[in-house]
Amino acid sequence: MSKDRSFASKLAKAAHLSSRHCPECGELYRTLKVVRTVKDETKNSWRFKENFVSICKCNEAEYLS
Repeated sequence: MSKDRSFASKLAKAAHLSSRHCPECGELYRTLKVVRTVKDETKNSWRFKENFVSICKCNEAEYLS
């Protein structure tokens, strides 16, 4: 049986992941994709480093400022 790849299943998955609450402020976490540039000293070039960060009121100023 193949995997369900419909848009509705992707929305359901995204809604399920955001149901976590911050233990300090009690707000729901929002997921944000952060892209940073990193210099590779061995090749003397730049590359991108991508990661997903959970944001609430506690760390909002750190990423959204």
